[in-house]
Amino acid sequence: MLLCLLCPAYVWSDGEELDTDQARQKCFQGKTIYCLALGMAEEKAGHPERALEVYRSACKKHRTPGHLRACTPLLNLARQMDRLDAEAAPLEARCRQGHTITCFYLGKEYLKIVEIEKAARHLAPLCRSGFRSPVPDGYGPCYHLAKGFEQTGQWRRARELFQLDCDPAAGTEQPGCLALGELAELETAHNHLRQQGIRKLIASEAVFLFIVLMSFLHIGIWFKGGIWGLKYLSRWAPLVIWSGAMAWIYWPGKPEYPPNQWAVIFFVLLLVMGMAGFAYRNLQASPPPGASG
Repeated sequence: MLLCLLCPAYVWSDGEELDTDQARQKCFQGKTIYCLALGMAEEKAGHPERALEVYRSACKKHRTPGHLRACTPLLNLARQMDRLDAEAAPLEARCRQGHTITCFYLGKEYLKIVEIEKAARHLAPLCRSGFRSPVPDGYGPCYHLAKGFEQTGQWRRARELFQLDCDPAAGTEQPGCLALGELAELETAHNHLRQQGIRKLIASEAVFLFIVLMSFLHIGIWFKGGIWGLKYLSRWAPLVIWSGAMAWIYWPGKPEYPPNQWAVIFFVLLLVMGMAGFAYRNLQASPPPGASG
């Protein structure tokens, strides 16, 4: 898609204005790049319907033999306008009629606009039937679809397709075999980072749980601790809870805490500080030990 969209930018660079009349004439003559440039100009001017019409013309009438690159901006814009199925219908019809090359390139176009399941509907059958790219030394449907799954994090499905694309008898330097090895390294690194993240999450959650449990313990001390409980609450309880709260807030590599956890921490701090204040007041009002009533 970037190749299609950037080519006009190379032709009309350095602020040069596109001659729309000339572009329309060249587009009508079958020069695809002018159709694409004209469509981009219409998009920039805020006329998506006109842009769609021009892109449709480029896709249907000026298709370069061997691929559907001219269809990329059509499908991309149609997807943004929620009209992808309607605009792709002619190509889908050709595919259903048995034009496997159209199926192959349509599947690749779907990958470019991140319509993975639509791409899989076309590329997966071709992959399993042993379809080869029409371009010499070109990547086949297994490889393209596997890369699409890899980029969207569907690694199990990507691995299965890379394995189909990798023929050990032909050597391990094949693209599918190399990609399979790279995927294994990527999964290993991801799992390592994930385990590190889980450990950090578990540690920070343990601190959070400690703070919550200590707040319940302090409530129990308030009701059952007597004079020693009041002394603890007035002197040490705020230190314990504030230390735990600061450790939780500044925990190294901590994940993004949800708002409800922040609310709980705020409530616990407010609760303990309130109990500490009342405990200090009660201590001041209590008679000294040994005083008679």
